[in-house]
Amino acid sequence: MNVTTETKDGALIHRISGRIDTATSKAAESALTAEVKQGKRVAFDMSQVAYVSSAGLRVVLLAAKLAKANAGAVVLFGLQPTVREVFAISGFDRVVSIQESEAAALAALGT
Repeated sequence: MNVTTETKDGALIHRISGRIDTATSKAAESALTAEVKQGKRVAFDMSQVAYVSSAGLRVVLLAAKLAKANAGAVVLFGLQPTVREVFAISGFDRVVSIQESEAAALAALGT
């Protein structure tokens, strides 16, 4: 898993690639939750994520909970069909905002 971060329209975008699974979940948690702990608005670009395990779902849930607790926000976008299916089956699509595009994600964040 690799994460690059950029700022766009007042929001942070974490561009994630690879797999978010047991082997990468600790690194993912560190990389993806630091800003939401500070109450920032963050979009996760998941277009290059090939696989998300239950450990990866836990990281996303943690980020969403931290954002809510700190008056921030988390939005996901660009999910591959198989990854989107994991979010739908697990019910996480009702827990975290999932948008189709970067523009829609930024709009959902209020930028």
